Amino acid sequence: GFENFQANFPELCSVAPTPLTTTVAPPSPSPLLLNPEGSASTPSYDQGGPVEILPFLFLGSSFHSSNREVLQSLGITAVLNVSSSCPNYFEEQFQYKSIPVEDNHMAEISAWFQEAIDFIDSVKSNGGRVLVHCQAGISRSATICLAYLIQSRRVRLEEAFDFVKQRRGVISPNFSFMGQLLQFETEVLCH
Repeated sequence: GFENFQANFPELCSVAPTPLTTTVAPPSPSPLLLNPEGSASTPSYDQGGPVEILPFLFLGSSFHSSNREVLQSLGITAVLNVSSSCPNYFEEQFQYKSIPVEDNHMAEISAWFQEAIDFIDSVKSNGGRVLVHCQAGISRSATICLAYLIQSRRVRLEEAFDFVKQRRGVISPNFSFMGQLLQFETEVLCH
């Protein structure tokens, strides 16, 4: 469980979970922001646009992938859709690759790492730029970007995570995805 993970990888943990014996605080507000009239507006993870991870690699949400003008302004030529439910909005204009992964603890996202990395590399070698997105740009797409950095830059997960987090502060791959990334780091850096 968490205690074992925290003992082995304290640098990857920011806050210990709340013990069950203490009073649990009320849930924090949703990531929805309020506009001046007091009604819900764009979620915080959709604010701004996609962020540049590398000159040819961008990370964002499904909302970002639906804005043709933003994609064009960034020079995006390809889109890596890491979801089973987000549409590919502009198939006539951009090259698409879909990776149908759910954001849950049962999903084996690592089975898709090499295919995603190869796609990103092919876009790069053709002088293009790729947007990697999922629904919110928090877990699945961030996991793919982290895997790409681990393999292409031969860095540890901790370094890759810090690098991406500085650019898109909302990233938070689920616990299972972090475990799969640690396994991937071991495979990549030990060979």
